[in-house]
Amino acid sequence: MDKDSPEVHQDLNTLKTKFQEMRKLISTMPGIHLSPEQQQQQLHSLREQVRTKNELLQKYKSLCMFEIPKE
Repeated sequence: MDKDSPEVHQDLNTLKTKFQEMRKLISTMPGIHLSPEQQQQQLHSLREQVRTKNELLQKYKSLCMFEIPKE
């Protein structure tokens, strides 16, 4: 394959465009500005919130305060 062929230049330009699009997309991702340690802390906090909320849901379900429709 010839390095100076138009197909190679076209493919390289396409690849360059894709890289630029991905860089833009990555820069808009939430949490990208945080360090890995901060991301781990945030993940731990969110998992703890999910665990707490699941426990509350189970507690409320066990109180039979809600009538679950039968299909």
